[in-house]
Amino acid sequence: MKTKRPLKKIIGARTKVALEKQIKVEARGRWYPISEIKFFEFEPRPYQVLLRFGKGVEQ
Repeated sequence: MKTKRPLKKIIGARTKVALEKQIKVEARGRWYPISEIKFFEFEPRPYQVLLRFGKGVEQ
């Protein structure tokens, strides 16, 4: 039996700049953002984005 690999994940960061850097790092591993950067005030990592494995939205 093969284990399926997740196709979506959420990453977060404390600052928007740190999140943008993390998105660039993840893109090297073929994870691309499919949503806008969201801000959640009461989270430990308030800036979050949804990533998808494979082809992402063109920017």
